[in-house]
Amino acid sequence: MIELESLIDPLVLSGGFFMKLQITKETGIPLYLQIKEQIKKLIHNGSLAPGTQLSTERDLALKLAVSRNTVSMAYEELKKENILVVGQGKGTFVSYPESGSALSSKATDNRKQKMTAIIDKAIDASLDLGFSPQQFAALVTVRVREREESFTKVRVLFIDCNQEQLHNFVTQFRELVHLDIISLLLHIFLTDQERSSGILDQVDLVITTTTHANEVTARINDLHHNVEVVAVSAQPRLESIISLTRIPVGQKVGFVCHSREFPEIVTRALAQNGIYNLQIDYEITTDPGKLKEFADAHDILFAFADRVKEVKRMAGEKEVIPYLHELDGGSVALVSRAVERRLAAKKGLILS
Repeated sequence: MIELESLIDPLVLSGGFFMKLQITKETGIPLYLQIKEQIKKLIHNGSLAPGTQLSTERDLALKLAVSRNTVSMAYEELKKENILVVGQGKGTFVSYPESGSALSSKATDNRKQKMTAIIDKAIDASLDLGFSPQQFAALVTVRVREREESFTKVRVLFIDCNQEQLHNFVTQFRELVHLDIISLLLHIFLTDQERSSGILDQVDLVITTTTHANEVTARINDLHHNVEVVAVSAQPRLESIISLTRIPVGQKVGFVCHSREFPEIVTRALAQNGIYNLQIDYEITTDPGKLKEFADAHDILFAFADRVKEVKRMAGEKEVIPYLHELDGGSVALVSRAVERRLAAKKGLILS
């Protein structure tokens, strides 16, 4: 017999229900039917409430030591019976039974009883901590509002190989009230499995540049996550291009940025705009002494947007030109549409 107990997992990703699954090969009953019937029982007795998200097929299969196909068959049977439902890009959930059904009535009663018990324990705990019932109610109200706000936001992970692009993306989209942004460097995403998987569990959308879209998508698949990936393109602002074209021949040009990867991106962007003849030296140091030496050795200085003030302090009378590299209009539109889709999916899931 394979026995599995957990307070949070293996079946539920959220909710904290106590569950016990028991499957055995000795009865002759197909394993997928055993899983199916036990999930139905947990739903019937209220342990799994409508809207509860279940583990992925892969995770549950690993923890039950069965094949993924076995869990998949159980899930598919439950979907056909409208007991489970798939939220697009979000996972598998317990569906909401039709109102008036026996299952609906009994499950609702059980849920209310469990919720009342939880509330009573929370009230007792708050009284022990010295809070009044009114203070407890006020805290709950505030917390509920905070949670409601989380359902009206889309959490986005932006991945790129350099700090400059991450800065650009956050700067361009931080004004969107429906967006929470997490940024992560590509090499961390590709090498730190635990951290990357944990972040993917939290996000609704992944944004990366077209250069890295294939490897990011492959890594997401390797980690067995199902998150939409939007590929975007970035380009220098027109003001930056104009400033570069006006540099007299023979001038020594220095460029201060954050990462060793960004110079290649800048070179490629300039070539796309027909600028080939500039010899540019790059520096990423934050050491004031080395930065001063670099500034003294060049006639004209460019600096990535958030390093301009720092470079100006070292440049004396020399001109320091801000270099702005941002997502193009088409990419901004792509991201905006993807965010709208995720918001619509969230609202649909809440209302279903």
